Amino acid sequence: MYSDVRLSRRAFLKALGIGASIATLGRTLGWGQPPPVKVGLIGPINLLDVGRAMVRGAQLALDEINGLVSDGKLPPPKLTMDGLIRDDEVLRGDIAKAAFEELAALGAVAIVGGFIDETVAAMLPSMARLRKPYLDTGSSSPEFNKLVKEKYDQYKYYFRLMINDNVMGQDIGNMAAGLMLKDMGIEKVALVAEASAFGQNLARILQEQLAKAGLQLVKVFNFSLQNPDFASILQQVSDTDADAMMLVLAFDPGISLVGQTYEMKLDMPVIGINAEGQSFEYWKNTGGRVMGHVYVDVATGETPITPKTRPFYQAYVEQFGDSPPSRPLFTAFTTYDALFIFKGALDRAGSTDPDKIVAELEKTDYVGTVGRIKFRDRNDPYPHEPIYDPEYVVAKWVLWGTTAKNPLDPKAQPVRVVVWPPKFRLKADSSDINECINKACEEYRKSVAAWKQQGRPKGGRFAAWHNWARAIAQCFAS
Repeated sequence: MYSDVRLSRRAFLKALGIGASIATLGRTLGWGQPPPVKVGLIGPINLLDVGRAMVRGAQLALDEINGLVSDGKLPPPKLTMDGLIRDDEVLRGDIAKAAFEELAALGAVAIVGGFIDETVAAMLPSMARLRKPYLDTGSSSPEFNKLVKEKYDQYKYYFRLMINDNVMGQDIGNMAAGLMLKDMGIEKVALVAEASAFGQNLARILQEQLAKAGLQLVKVFNFSLQNPDFASILQQVSDTDADAMMLVLAFDPGISLVGQTYEMKLDMPVIGINAEGQSFEYWKNTGGRVMGHVYVDVATGETPITPKTRPFYQAYVEQFGDSPPSRPLFTAFTTYDALFIFKGALDRAGSTDPDKIVAELEKTDYVGTVGRIKFRDRNDPYPHEPIYDPEYVVAKWVLWGTTAKNPLDPKAQPVRVVVWPPKFRLKADSSDINECINKACEEYRKSVAAWKQQGRPKGGRFAAWHNWARAIAQCFAS
């Protein structure tokens, strides 16, 4: 189901929706042919796939933007990241802060990237002091937006391409009320969250949001980032009367947890957040044991969210498909969009002055790979992050599945397809498959009801869950 169809450059540019008429803008501004504008990138590029995907998304954006400038379809200047990419060593705020200041000293006009909240937080004082526009393409703390609202003149340089934890909690609540409760009949949830700032904050938010959605949170399990005892946690989860296990993983790759979940035949679906679980290699890394898991994401290769989603996906696969991460993770999509958004603001500003660029970033209305992006205004509770709405940007809940009877078979071909929101339950040709997915959910509910009547025999709901995932995979295959 992973399509590697190759697009011609002309087709890709057409899909991007960039008209030749704007080539006159550079002449209007009187820019001529200035040197490339420097953009820095900071992220966990050596240790995490989300960091490597971030760099690759940036590379694709720079190639496209600079190609469009060369072709006269965008005005000068070009953009460059040469010598301006830095690793933040994931949890090293001191490293990230030093990198931000170094990139600023090297002449970076703006900086993109970021993943772990603690690391991004360490950079923001430098951002405010140095007045450098920063487009955050991976972290989610709402505290950063509060800084923009409360200390606008200092922190107005911060923009985020992601939705924050509070909005994510709201989105999880919407998904829980729809996919989990209404479609699958899930009423009780056990939450397993890592003890990072992200994990702790989202666990707190979900206690309220799941209740609003009509689900009961029966137990919360937190685990340390160092040597977590997943066997003990999973046994305790199994001992609850939960109908599903919800995960919150950002730093921990979850491979051990996923493997043990499969081997013990945990009798409940697994739905939640697993950053590394978005990677195409995750199927191979877990030996197919991620079968049936549903994780939040921004896009897949199957779903034409906008006219730019699949062209970007295919361009990524064409250039990077031979090495992991061979398919784009969410940070690849958001970083790619961030650079186009920055370029648009730079062009409209006609200047590298940070305040003029910020003023233009605030006017952004851009159809990107993850949706239509408009930043919330300074009076919003979450200024300078995308408007959350099905017509703009929402999270997509993606199922790992296969049509193969045995997901552990090396020949089993995995699929990653959107199962929520219903608007994005689409094949690559944009055809709607809601009816097929609804039928699979109906069969799951019937199977679980029968399993309960039989006294809940071990592995019964596990089998029903996998049959559900297999049926949805077949929806996309047929």
